[in-house]
Amino acid sequence: MRRFFFLARSVLVMMLRDQASFIGTLLIPIVLLLVLGAVNTDARVGAISIAAWLTVGVLVQGMLAGAVDGDMAWLTMTRDRGILWRVRASPLPPATLLLAYTSARLVLVLLKALLIVGTGMLVFGVRLEWSGVLPALGLVLLGGAVFLALGQAVAAAAPSASAASVIANLIFFPLIFTSNLFIAGLPAWVENITRWNPAYMLVDLLRPALLGMEASQAAWINLTGLLLYGVAGIILAVTFFQWEPKR
Repeated sequence: MRRFFFLARSVLVMMLRDQASFIGTLLIPIVLLLVLGAVNTDARVGAISIAAWLTVGVLVQGMLAGAVDGDMAWLTMTRDRGILWRVRASPLPPATLLLAYTSARLVLVLLKALLIVGTGMLVFGVRLEWSGVLPALGLVLLGGAVFLALGQAVAAAAPSASAASVIANLIFFPLIFTSNLFIAGLPAWVENITRWNPAYMLVDLLRPALLGMEASQAAWINLTGLLLYGVAGIILAVTFFQWEPKR
């Protein structure tokens, strides 16, 4: 256990010292919220202010970007540089490494969530349903774990870090614009398709919890879908994972 905590702390410190990662995972979502909130100050989505609606959307966008894009880049980089191969040759159990890495990433997910929601509250006066904050924290951890699993699955299958980056962009940008994160009132045919992706399911759980909005579909459907995506990500990551650089 002592080795796990030491490794998790080391991974977390390494991630925070990476300036590009720090900017991408923490600052960009906050800037995005400030810009989107400033240009839509008087708009509303039903009875909810657009700032509150966007706060939760940006939260999910930041989680998706950090896990799918950032996680793929980090894992493929360490594999291509031979770092994973050297770790495998050490006495460190692979399960300890994976658990420590995942824990460090989830700490960043929680930190980002607190900063984004705090920004929405301080700058735009977003009001939360306090009874839903604790369930929302659990949903953030669940969504973060699912996105991490999916990111690691793509990273394991990608032949190189550059290929993983291309795949990440092909996945990331369509999701953020079709998952009800920033654009309210998507065409019905688009929403009927995209309601089955994990980003849509997570935001459809978080908005009712934090804002008291009515969900688009039943909570059990969203929870079951997220769990299935997480299991699929783990299976694919384990199936395609390689310690050594791919040739």
